[in-house]
Amino acid sequence: MTQPPDTPSEEPERVPLRAPDLLRWCVSLLATSAWQAMGLIPDPATNKVEIDLDDARLAIDATAGLLEHLRPRLTEAERREFENLLANLRLNYVEQKAKLEGGPSAGKAGS
Repeated sequence: MTQPPDTPSEEPERVPLRAPDLLRWCVSLLATSAWQAMGLIPDPATNKVEIDLDDARLAIDATAGLLEHLRPRLTEAERREFENLLANLRLNYVEQKAKLEGGPSAGKAGS
């Protein structure tokens, strides 16, 4: 049975995504990827926790790069939220790297 022509569609309204919206989405994806690569959350596809700090570093650096371009278009609250996210990613990266290297002083031995 077909719908009459004047019946409203069940399809949701489509809203165009602008570049800042896409950057926010990419930042979120990259941050999630960094958490996964640090072994702090499981990969939803495999439900396994795997550590790849090189991937984590790349995701964190890419997040920082995108935020530099996005910063002028953020509200003050968004800016604080993203800066806190980036700081947490960086701190957790350092902690995970220290754990894998055998403790906080492991990197200082050659200094």
